[in-house]
Amino acid sequence: MKKLATIALFAAILSILAGCSPKTAVWNGKTEYYARVSMVINETDMYEYVGLVDYVFVGTVVNVVSNVIPNAPDISVDDLSTYGIRVDKNLKGRLAERIECSKHGGLTRDGTMLLYCSDNRCDTGLPEPGGQYIFMAYAQSDGSLLLSEFFDNRPYDQSLLEEYTDYCSNEIPFDRERFTSVFDISLITSQN
Repeated sequence: MKKLATIALFAAILSILAGCSPKTAVWNGKTEYYARVSMVINETDMYEYVGLVDYVFVGTVVNVVSNVIPNAPDISVDDLSTYGIRVDKNLKGRLAERIECSKHGGLTRDGTMLLYCSDNRCDTGLPEPGGQYIFMAYAQSDGSLLLSEFFDNRPYDQSLLEEYTDYCSNEIPFDRERFTSVFDISLITSQN
């Protein structure tokens, strides 16, 4: 009877440990492009890209909530990395100071970075904690924020701000169904 109880306890511990998979990983230096996407705009034309997204903002990555995705992602919610971001400056749209955003792509458990690619462009990386970047994001139907398919991982500086300010001032609007993020200032102030 003791042997059966010991086996049952051991099996229970293994199942608990198996369910405690890590939510974050560290990049091992390897990058693979796991999905080829087709965009409705020319993703190399930043005026069109800014016209497609709902929000453009300067932000600092406060933390990585999760960045581990399956080894064989299928372009679903399972392949999203999530980041806590402090909004330092809104360029298009008005987001609250603290937000959470997700992005397609991430790291496998062994640290291989998995990113998107298109016929014209490949993603250049993932946001890093402490990094300040200019982000572009789509509001989703549930109010969450999804970062753009291609991340501009150039460090933030004045010339990058001027570049994106020009894109926002001269954007080429794209007609599509739009949503408002739960982090949008207009929603937050109307609830108070």
